[in-house]
Amino acid sequence: MKTGTKILRDLFCSLFVISLLLLTVIPSEADFTACAGDYGSITEMINAIPENAGLVTLRLWRSIFEESDAILEIPADRGITGIIFEPDEGIEHIALPGLFRICANGIPLTLSEGLVFENGNIYGGACVSEGEAHLERSEVTVKGEVAFVFGGGFAENGALSVVDEPSVVVSETGSVYFEAFGSGHAYGSGSRVASVNTNVQINGTADYVLGGGFGEDGGISECEQTFVTMAENARAGVALFSGGSASGKGSTSIVENAKALLYGSAASAFSGDFALNGGITKMNQSSRLEILTTGTAEYVYMGSLASDPGSDAWVNTSELMNCGAVTEIYKKSQSADNAEARTVITAHFPCQ
Repeated sequence: MKTGTKILRDLFCSLFVISLLLLTVIPSEADFTACAGDYGSITEMINAIPENAGLVTLRLWRSIFEESDAILEIPADRGITGIIFEPDEGIEHIALPGLFRICANGIPLTLSEGLVFENGNIYGGACVSEGEAHLERSEVTVKGEVAFVFGGGFAENGALSVVDEPSVVVSETGSVYFEAFGSGHAYGSGSRVASVNTNVQINGTADYVLGGGFGEDGGISECEQTFVTMAENARAGVALFSGGSASGKGSTSIVENAKALLYGSAASAFSGDFALNGGITKMNQSSRLEILTTGTAEYVYMGSLASDPGSDAWVNTSELMNCGAVTEIYKKSQSADNAEARTVITAHFPCQ
């Protein structure tokens, strides 16, 4: 017969063995922070990310940048729940002009205030040069400054990059020098990017805001539904487009349905797409632009913009609800330099 002491000891041993097994089968997740002073480049910092890393924070110096850092890939196999790029402690502002591309591979990415990627492209999805990649979702948050941001991925050499539900958020402190896209970037003949539902939330500033993706030099972008919200204090310095863009002969942007809400301001606002340099855009079903009571725009177009010879922009149905302050409304698409732009059906709704 076992004594009470032996029973307790055996029970303790059994529980100890079980706990070891659980720790072996289900590794614990711990956050990881890399400081610039411990590494020679941003690439070294990324390579040092362990398995089951959790939330990763990379603290940068100006001097840490190396040529190998021009294109950065965030590894998808390290258990990263999110990654934050921020200035190292005591540093308020860092410009990294040599950084060209960051590919987040579906991992939520934040560019913190004080970081300036003045020539950089941030992609929330996968960057693919052969084959294909398919991700369910992505999320990019811009609190600093960047040239281009894409909710989706990048595809070249005939590859395919898909993100079903990409998201881009530009915060109050965030600035996009050129273009913020809801979906991805397809570059070169036969390359494709695609999304089901895009979501772009602008609380800061961007020159161009587009709900869809970008087809360039023969690339094709396809979106089922695009959605843009310009917050009350947000501004599109040049133009807001509900849809996507295509630039270059053979390039195409296809959007089924698009919607944009303008609470802030835009120099020009289009319910459709942007075709240039011989690109083709198609809004197959409907596009809707709502200018709310706090919204302002100098010019509003119920359709798309096509510029440069050979460009062609087509919108099936364009809807507008204007409750804000608009200088002039054009109930059609806009074309320039021998391009073609047309809206088949327009519907102007009263303010509700």
